[in-house]
Amino acid sequence: MKRHRKEGGAVAVELAFVLPLLLLLLIGIMEYGRVFNVQISLTQAAREGARHGAIYYDDASLDVTSAALGAAPTLAGLGVAVTDDASACSPGGDVTVATSISLSSMSGFLNLGIFGGPALFPINLSGEGVMRCGG
Repeated sequence: MKRHRKEGGAVAVELAFVLPLLLLLLIGIMEYGRVFNVQISLTQAAREGARHGAIYYDDASLDVTSAALGAAPTLAGLGVAVTDDASACSPGGDVTVATSISLSSMSGFLNLGIFGGPALFPINLSGEGVMRCGG
C-alpha cells in the first residue's frame, strides 16, 4: 500500500493522542497489582502473627511483630504497623493481630490526581487475624 506525503504526519498525531492513554492504563494496572499484593500480604502477616501469639501466648519472649513481619517479606521497608493483644491472652480466649500501612504510589504519578480530580494515594490498607489462644 502506497502512502501519500500528506498522511505522514497523521501517524504522529494519532500516537500523540493514544500513547498517554495507554501509559495511564499501564500505570494503573501496575498500581492496582501492587495494592492488591500489599493487601494480601498484610492479611497473611496478621494471620501468621495471630497464629504465633495463640501458640506462644504464655512465653515471656513472645514477639508477635517479628513473627508477623517475617511471614510477609514483601512488606519489608514499607513501614507496617502491627498491633496485638497476645499478652492478655488466656486459654479459650482470642488473640487479635492487626496490621496497617499508608501506602504511597509506586510511580508517584497517581499522587497528583487524574484530570484535576482528587489524589488516589496515599491509600490506607489494613489486615486482621484472630485465633483462639492455646489451640
